[in-house]
Amino acid sequence: MARNPLKKTYLTNRPTLAYPAVSQDEDKQLDLLFRNLQSVEDSNRRLQKEMKRYLEAVSNAEKAELKLTSDLSSSILCHENSNLRKLVEDYHSVAAQKSEGASELLRVSQRTFLEPLKKFGGEFSGLAAVLNSHEQLVQEWKNIATRVKKLEERGDRMPNTIVKLEKEKQNLIAAAEAISSSHRRITEEFPVFFNKRIDYIQPTLQAMVRAQLDYHGNTTRCFTILVPSGPVASNSKDGKLKEPESTARQVSPSLLPESQFQSIIQSKFADIHSLSIVKNSSN
Repeated sequence: MARNPLKKTYLTNRPTLAYPAVSQDEDKQLDLLFRNLQSVEDSNRRLQKEMKRYLEAVSNAEKAELKLTSDLSSSILCHENSNLRKLVEDYHSVAAQKSEGASELLRVSQRTFLEPLKKFGGEFSGLAAVLNSHEQLVQEWKNIATRVKKLEERGDRMPNTIVKLEKEKQNLIAAAEAISSSHRRITEEFPVFFNKRIDYIQPTLQAMVRAQLDYHGNTTRCFTILVPSGPVASNSKDGKLKEPESTARQVSPSLLPESQFQSIIQSKFADIHSLSIVKNSSN
């Protein structure tokens, strides 16, 4: 059975302490860096999981609403009353348009949210590989240190033993230098990856918010057409409910430039703050 990629965690084992090959402060620095990156990986995995659950819920809700309006359309009660039949037919048309909007939401969310986060999560595999190599260096250093200690405790002054001890001490120094070099590389390169997480995730979240705005905005517009306060909506040739001629078309927020999008949001906030009820509540 294929493994669920959302359950795959790369950063699982905290780095082994390597004092005195490196200082205690350096050990703490590496441990803190590891835990920060582990938290980012966990957050990334949970974001993907919750988005999948959300999109599944949206899809199921749209299917249920289409089933509801379809059942209403075929009911005997609706065929006995022309006004009720017209309302149900219009509602079914709106539900069909909403379902198309939901399909677009799923497509956009997959392309701009789930796929980038999946790719981002895969980067932790490379980090884990570097940490595993570092861990092997630490374990090798510990093994050499154990052999040196045993040879020293034996107190054997035989030439062969002395030569072997000196060789192991040299190996120990080389192993410590390898650990120091690996530690320096990790503490220089990993923070760059950690500090770039916002630059990567923020556009992804912004794209998701815009997709939500587009979806829910279109949903609101569909129901506003269904129950208009002005001119009555009518059906187009393809059976879809269309807006009254007097209703102004709006460009999808996801298609606007960022500066224009922010300007519209600020303008709407200004309109809200200018309302008397807002002014009275703030006094």
